Amino acid sequence: MTNGPRPDVVADFRTGFDTIKRYPVIAAPPLIAMVIGFLLKWVFLGAGAGMFLVGGAVGGAAGVAGAVAGGLMLFLVFIVLVMLLNLVASAAVVVMARDANTSREPSIGAAVDAVTSRLGAVVIAAVIFSVIVGIASLFFVIPGLVAAFFLMFTMPAVLLDGLGAVDAISRSARLVKDNLGPALGLVIGAIVGMVVLWIASLILNVVPILGPLAAMLLAGAFFAYLTVVGVRVYLALPRR
Repeated sequence: MTNGPRPDVVADFRTGFDTIKRYPVIAAPPLIAMVIGFLLKWVFLGAGAGMFLVGGAVGGAAGVAGAVAGGLMLFLVFIVLVMLLNLVASAAVVVMARDANTSREPSIGAAVDAVTSRLGAVVIAAVIFSVIVGIASLFFVIPGLVAAFFLMFTMPAVLLDGLGAVDAISRSARLVKDNLGPALGLVIGAIVGMVVLWIASLILNVVPILGPLAAMLLAGAFFAYLTVVGVRVYLALPRR
């Protein structure tokens, strides 16, 4: 059990901004994942196009059918790789945010090592989170949002407290239930920030080429910022 002053979420948002300015490397993992995902897309598109060309030229209708099946398999592999890549990147930001919030120099390599050492729990937790939120969302949007709200600390619980996937789910739900005020403050602040990000992205995307690139960089920095704030709140929440 951890007792102490309740987190000041407004102060956490201000401190998170200062942390990102001091350690901009925290924003790197999601941006690196975006770049790798973009490159993978073209690799898989090229491989798929090659399969269709060879299948059509050599095998006729049967070759085209085989190429379609192979293309579908390639697409599924691509989706799984991109999802795993983005999961590792987002989890690495959690570890780096913990280091930055405890006055340690964040390191991409050390963060990725920490995530890969817990990769099984990270993947299982992400799958359970998605299933719970997905099933809840079948009953209109609000139950899904409520589920996501109560489970938002699942990944910090896995990576920072070393819990298994199921225990991390339980820890997150319990923490949010016991600390509704700070949790709501975090979500409201995130929503306000996302609205600002959306407006800024609309403006930036008006500029050809450089605008979308700047919007992508801004989105990566904003995700890292929210993670820093979220981890800061998580670490400060009293445990019962």
